Amino acid sequence: YLGNKVAAGKYSFNDFFKAADGNGTRIFPVAPFAPLYIGGYIQDKFRYKDVIFSLGLRVDRFDANTKVMKDQYSLYDIMTAKDFYANVLKKEKPSSIGDDYKVYTNSKTYGVTGANYTESSIKGFRQGDQWFDAKGQPLDPVALFGESAEAFAKFVSDTFPTITQLGYDPNVSFTDYKPQTTLMPRLAFSFPIGEKANFFAHYDILAQRPGNNQMTALDYFYFDERAGNNTQDNANLKPERTIDYEIGFQQELTPSSALKLSAYYKEMRDMVQLRRINYLPAPLKTNQYQTYDNIDFGTVKGFSIAYDLRRTNHFSSNISYLLQFANGTGSDASSQTGLNRRGNIRTLSPLTYDERHSIKVNFDYRYDEGAYDGPKLFGMDLFKNAGANIQVVAISGRPFTKRRQPTPFGASQIEGQINGTSLPWQFSVDARFDKTITIAKDLRLNVFLRIQNLLDRQNISNVYRASASAENDGYLTSPNGRETLENIKSTRGEADLGAYQQSYLMRMLDPDFFFFPRRIFIGAVFDF
Repeated sequence: YLGNKVAAGKYSFNDFFKAADGNGTRIFPVAPFAPLYIGGYIQDKFRYKDVIFSLGLRVDRFDANTKVMKDQYSLYDIMTAKDFYANVLKKEKPSSIGDDYKVYTNSKTYGVTGANYTESSIKGFRQGDQWFDAKGQPLDPVALFGESAEAFAKFVSDTFPTITQLGYDPNVSFTDYKPQTTLMPRLAFSFPIGEKANFFAHYDILAQRPGNNQMTALDYFYFDERAGNNTQDNANLKPERTIDYEIGFQQELTPSSALKLSAYYKEMRDMVQLRRINYLPAPLKTNQYQTYDNIDFGTVKGFSIAYDLRRTNHFSSNISYLLQFANGTGSDASSQTGLNRRGNIRTLSPLTYDERHSIKVNFDYRYDEGAYDGPKLFGMDLFKNAGANIQVVAISGRPFTKRRQPTPFGASQIEGQINGTSLPWQFSVDARFDKTITIAKDLRLNVFLRIQNLLDRQNISNVYRASASAENDGYLTSPNGRETLENIKSTRGEADLGAYQQSYLMRMLDPDFFFFPRRIFIGAVFDF
């Protein structure tokens, strides 16, 4: 309570609920977050006949090293159907009902002793995220409880101390985090097809440790008070995984140029996304809360074609085109907040970072060291160790979700599919001109002029969702906007109406909706 740091290992998760000082007063020590991570890899590259192999294996082991909720739908231990039929009803359980189904009843059971339970007391069952009616038939929980009805469960014990009361046993609610071991093989190989062509392929698995996973005993202690209005972290998150495949073909066209074709497929699993847990049973005061879970997935598919010209007569270039389709159930950990309020709804839609078409062109012309054959000025090699580089990029706009109703500087009500509309294409030209001057034997100076967005194009990075325009949100011309203008005119006069309209138009011009304008950099780099 003084703010002093607690040494790692001094207190455990359970000590928060049990530790006391010499006078028997509880001290509520909070154990620090101390996850354990181990990683290692082995890799080798070798040739077998004409095939070149690169083989590797990486192993990651992640342990959150903390306690997690046994059941994310309840802080307290709910009785299973097997125990309920055997110990409470004392009769044979129907075969349509699984042994591990959690039992939900028609009325409150916490704090009620000596209740007479019958089969008619059963409202339904739950196994993980799947709900069932009293006969064991799967159904939507809304049909079982209604939109916001209170849920009641049959707990293992009818009376027990809650998490904030003396005598509470944390082992009833929590268990150790199960360490996650991820095997990530890496396989790549290539082999020639004829004298001037080559085939290649690779397969990789990548993993990333989760975020949003720090929950202390103190957070659980106030779980009931915070659940309704705040997002709770989830200590039981698993690492996110990406599985990557690629195959390709490369063909020599001339001694200095080649054409490369490749296709790739990425599968993203166990991605973290916000979700809402509904129908928490009493004695919790709230029947829902929002947290994170490994429920998102997505795929990225693409095809690319590239032409590469090695330096020939001072000129080199690289031209590539990429066609990509990125779809998933969520673009980031909070992108499905509104949709998931009604349950764990998974809908595939274009991801916000999807760029359907991408064209990149790079031209480079320079005179390197060696025999100079360029223009001269007063006997001097004018462009020796000098060059120019032009890079052209054209990318189709990223998707966004269209809205139906314009509001002041915003919009409401989804129109069409999530991420069903795209921003305009982005087109930019960057240039760099440089020359290297030898000052001494081991000292060189490179001076350069670099220009970003050479054509000063206004590339749009964001738009108002209702109007799909970066300069006008559409509100003033909407029925609500016209009503607002009429009210200002009738109550404050023409002068204030004009001032309001002018100020509103200025406020709509948001510089964050555009990429940077033309920028010029002049610099020098010493190399020694």
